[in-house]
Amino acid sequence: MSRLFRFNFTKETAVSFGAGAVMITLSLLMLLFSGDSSFDIAMSFVLRDLLMIFGLGVVFVSLYACRGEKSVLCEIGFTGRKTGLSLLLNFILAAGLLAIFLKDKKPAGILEFKNLYAATYIFVAGIFEMTFIYGYLRANFEKAFGIIPAILLTSAFYSFHHAGFQPEFLHLFSVGFMYCSVYYITQNLLIIFPFFWGVGALWDVIVSSEAGNEIKNLESFIFALVILALSAIWIFVVKRNKLSLPREER
Repeated sequence: MSRLFRFNFTKETAVSFGAGAVMITLSLLMLLFSGDSSFDIAMSFVLRDLLMIFGLGVVFVSLYACRGEKSVLCEIGFTGRKTGLSLLLNFILAAGLLAIFLKDKKPAGILEFKNLYAATYIFVAGIFEMTFIYGYLRANFEKAFGIIPAILLTSAFYSFHHAGFQPEFLHLFSVGFMYCSVYYITQNLLIIFPFFWGVGALWDVIVSSEAGNEIKNLESFIFALVILALSAIWIFVVKRNKLSLPREER
């Protein structure tokens, strides 16, 4: 029962809530810059891409999420536990979800360049969701409150993090609940990312939501590449600095 429910509110828990609040605030600020002007596009890039996706999802997680002996990826849920089974279930769940979607609707022109631009951006945003939301937040909520509250809290934060660009709260809460629950089958994020999550995210944004129209452009593709490049550089620098530290300082 202690795994399902517990109460162990610590400084780390408070930091997690604070970081989640920062994420939602950045999303809400995007509402102020929802126009098509160059200034609005630039501010959206700063708020969502630089500060949220790169800042919270890469910099914050890499510096704060894991300061112990475990690797960051292991700490947030990309563990070596049941890797083969996780990937197999990931693929099966993705195929099943795609079959359900195609049964109701078969979109035309899915391979158009504008959709490929959007898909690239979605997968970059997906890295943020895995590292920060399903990884960092979920792991710390579980430590503080147990598995069931962690699923509910993570789903709520996942839903409200879309407030500034895709305010479909009940739908997104159910999506977050589904992915977070599936994670606990193997307790490895490879059970949902990239295939199962990818099918759901691509269909939800590109096909089913009007929010997808905002990223079906060359600018979003370029923004995604910039964030990927910054992330790669950051990871390289962090690893290089860590390797250069004396053993007793690590």
